Amino acid sequence: MKKVLFQKMSYACFLLLLLTINGTAQTDNWKLDRPVSTSNERPIVFNTDRKNCIRLPFGYADISKQTTVDSILSIIQDQNKSASLYALRFDQVIEKKLVSLPEEYDVSLPFDKSVSEKYDKIKISDDFLLYGDYSLHFMAVYNTVRYAEPFLEKMYLISIKDNKPVDMKRIYLHHEREMGFTDYTLFYIDENYRITLQDYEFNDDPFKPKPAYLYQVLSNGKFSRYYDHNGSYRSDEEQGLIKNHRKEGKWIEFKLNHYVNLEQYPAFTDSYTYLEAVYKDGLPVGKWKCYKLLQEYNKETGEPIGSTRKKGPLIYTELYKNGRLEKREFYRDSK
Repeated sequence: MKKVLFQKMSYACFLLLLLTINGTAQTDNWKLDRPVSTSNERPIVFNTDRKNCIRLPFGYADISKQTTVDSILSIIQDQNKSASLYALRFDQVIEKKLVSLPEEYDVSLPFDKSVSEKYDKIKISDDFLLYGDYSLHFMAVYNTVRYAEPFLEKMYLISIKDNKPVDMKRIYLHHEREMGFTDYTLFYIDENYRITLQDYEFNDDPFKPKPAYLYQVLSNGKFSRYYDHNGSYRSDEEQGLIKNHRKEGKWIEFKLNHYVNLEQYPAFTDSYTYLEAVYKDGLPVGKWKCYKLLQEYNKETGEPIGSTRKKGPLIYTELYKNGRLEKREFYRDSK
């Protein structure tokens, strides 16, 4: 098995691009690279032995076509139908302090601030996908808190080049909440390396299927939202131009935002924001402006009324360069 060690200086620290929460799974913001280990710690080695290379397609097939609770649960509970997930072997244990994990999905997670405090087992699989000069590796996070036996709660796909992490995307979730409520994210990767992510929520509310979201691996090893068509796009959450199946130019996005601390903004009744974003080839660039989203709600259903949405006070701005966050400045800090 071929193992390539980090070079003495440049690769001594395991660097991950941290994704910030800007609402749901579909918004990708990027934090600055930062080292998460020191030079005297054992480096993480990503296996590139071709005997462990996975053939596509891979994952949960036809997940976007499952529209009933029974059909979804049958996929989740039947190991034969989810054989891809159970076939992955997670052998290499990663020290908790080596990894700082993002939470990019709009789900209620009890330990989203620091996974290192609550999770004892984080592992990298020897199995991987080969994509040109990049390898895509699976990282599992086991929940050891809620039950006596750890279970796989989250899985990330990490793109690697020359044993250096380039980007990461969470592709799987099994989150147990109180009162038996559960959140799931299932994934499917087709022959063209397009990743389908499907979110499910099981609670007291009537089950309502959520739309599937597609991602693709770009030529630079980064993950980007993928759309089936080009031209103008408009949904309840976002609107803008799609070019080459990726976001391009100015976009407006309406989503929950964890950076809005309601204790610091007592006038706000919720954490929804109105984001003015800019993309180039699917990646964030330039200056982004995040405002409070002002909207009215249906008194009977509690759902927001899209026609009432408007821009509120400015909360913070972000500056991106080549898809990476260079600076975030809160408006309250500049007064």
